[in-house]
Amino acid sequence: MRPPDILGGVARGLLAVTFLLSGAACSPVAMGEARVMMSGEEGAQDGYSSHLFQDDWSVRFTKYLVSVGDFTLTSSSGQTHSSSRHVLVDLQKGDVDLTRLAEVPAGRWNVGFAVRPPDDATELPDGQVSAADLELMRSRGYSYWLEGEAVKVGQGVFRFAFGFPVNARMVDCINGVDGTQGIIVPENSIAEAEVTIHAEHMFYDRLGTHRGVQLRFEAFAASAGPDKLITSEGLAGQQLLDLRGMNGGELLDAAGKPVIYEPGAYAVQTLWEFVTQSIVDQAHLNGGGVCAVVPLTR
Repeated sequence: MRPPDILGGVARGLLAVTFLLSGAACSPVAMGEARVMMSGEEGAQDGYSSHLFQDDWSVRFTKYLVSVGDFTLTSSSGQTHSSSRHVLVDLQKGDVDLTRLAEVPAGRWNVGFAVRPPDDATELPDGQVSAADLELMRSRGYSYWLEGEAVKVGQGVFRFAFGFPVNARMVDCINGVDGTQGIIVPENSIAEAEVTIHAEHMFYDRLGTHRGVQLRFEAFAASAGPDKLITSEGLAGQQLLDLRGMNGGELLDAAGKPVIYEPGAYAVQTLWEFVTQSIVDQAHLNGGGVCAVVPLTR
């Protein structure tokens, strides 16, 4: 009787395992897509009513221009998928399409994007923003340009127009929908992501936190000139340690107590510096998902 071919059987078994492993290694990776929108929510579009402000002002925007783009997905292994598209849009006119990334391997991805001044490659989608506004923001280094009006009974209508020189990259964004890191790109489907701008940040009276903040506008209005126009120069004249009210005296709240803006760990001295710092981190992911902020250099 012929002895069993033990070695031959082992060899054939190893060959089969090798074939299976090599087949698995060469199997195609499931792909998906990421579609990115941008929104200023109801605040940028409809403004904020007086009951939201501690000092009874109401605010609405007529322009809310944001220069944003360079959306990037990064895997835990460091693989990236990105779009170089950079746009200047007016969120007062509604939500906009930011970009779309195709052929992205399915799985979890960290999210990053840049809020920076426009350059020669910046697009103006759908004619939302004029070439003149683009040039103004580019020449002055603004990534935000806001225009609008504020109203208070007994004070009348005040207008404002100013830009903010934010130049930063938002990274490691938390997903505002479920509190997890970044987004999950599904197999053979589309992950919907939204860059959400919280316009109310500019009216916060605290820095470095979203807790316990109040919305205030009186200090803004008190900085206006005789024409009732509020500008960046006017805000720069409001010293945080000596805030002035509408009558030129100390800024007081409804109870007669001094109004205090709390800068936290930030070395800001004027209302202009305070508001600029507050606006830096108002760009979120999917609603309230907070991002880490990395300053950019031009």
